[in-house]
Amino acid sequence: MKYDFTSYYDRRRNGSCKWLKLNTIDEKSRDNVIPMTIADMDFPTCPKIVDAVKKYVTTEVLGYSEPTYDYLDSVKNFFEEVHDFSIEKEWVITSPGIVPALSTCVRAFTQENDGVIMMTPVYNPFYHVVEMQNRRIEECALILKDNRYYISFEKLESLAKKDDVKMLLLCSPHNPGGRVWTKEELQKLIDIALENNLIIVSDEIHADITLKGKKHFILPSVDKRIERLSVVCTAASKTFNIAGLQTSNIFIANPELRQKFVDTNLASGIEKANVLGLVATKAAYDHCRDWMEEMKIVIEENQDFVTAFFAELSPRFKVMEQDASFLAWIDYSELNVDEKEFYEFLAQECNFFVNSGKMYGEVSKYFIRINVGIPTEQLKKNLERFKRGVEGKYLYSSAGQN
Repeated sequence: MKYDFTSYYDRRRNGSCKWLKLNTIDEKSRDNVIPMTIADMDFPTCPKIVDAVKKYVTTEVLGYSEPTYDYLDSVKNFFEEVHDFSIEKEWVITSPGIVPALSTCVRAFTQENDGVIMMTPVYNPFYHVVEMQNRRIEECALILKDNRYYISFEKLESLAKKDDVKMLLLCSPHNPGGRVWTKEELQKLIDIALENNLIIVSDEIHADITLKGKKHFILPSVDKRIERLSVVCTAASKTFNIAGLQTSNIFIANPELRQKFVDTNLASGIEKANVLGLVATKAAYDHCRDWMEEMKIVIEENQDFVTAFFAELSPRFKVMEQDASFLAWIDYSELNVDEKEFYEFLAQECNFFVNSGKMYGEVSKYFIRINVGIPTEQLKKNLERFKRGVEGKYLYSSAGQN
């Protein structure tokens, strides 16, 4: 490989949220433990991004900044060349992250007590931006069939017909299930939205990290008619591991929706993306696509390893096939253990730090989400600790005979 995907750093020193969990275990036990919770990767940053940021810091002023025409060209070219999706520059609004943009959309396009559809289980901030702004979640639970998620279109259509349901928050590709929605599925979803004047806010942050030849479709590329009712949320942050620079690109083709979004941000005092985030994103889109392709090879290998590991360990674990992302989604319901007990056991007895499925909704409380965006050797060491602990506690002990 041209780039380094084997080194990693103890990120407690820079305040990494997930790494600070290691302070709960003794110093000796921290060796080769990488927390696999929050969805950022533990790989060194692409050198071309580092060089671009260094150059800017040493030669420019770190003042208030707007996206330049060159920046917008980079975004436009990336989506045309990588996703075969054409945008107009005026569609692009920068935001200090996708979650703030989701929150702005809820405020801008709905009223208090309106309904917002979510396909659950789903990325946990979806719940926060709806409930904490006094909107009502309309849950459209995904259908779990043969260890894969499918959209319940019958349920979706019935929810969309409600007079006070104004918006659908879509996770595409799906987090945590890793599902890339097909063109046919997205078309059905679009048809329902058009029929019911339902705004779709599509979080497509994992769109670049498709695996095993899967094709992701940016929502309006399926049917241009949905441009008038859609907001597409994108970022380089997951793909190139620059989330700490808090920069996202929000595509809004409809001028009326776009102005409402901008005005709502102004009313909340939300600023645009920060200048170093713009620099890093431009460098990533212009110069780091080879890094992205190598990263995807490593992620595929790690996903394959996780699948094989659990298949060998016990049929009571089911790993969902991931079409996209560096997240693994594992069903352990056949262990017949309490979810809180299991989650605490993993952290306290195995030094195995992952996200509990309950974070993403009650329907997935017997799942765990594993971030596999770490060096392969460290992933293997983490999983070996999991194996030793779970075999002794749940698989081969008298307590595990259930």
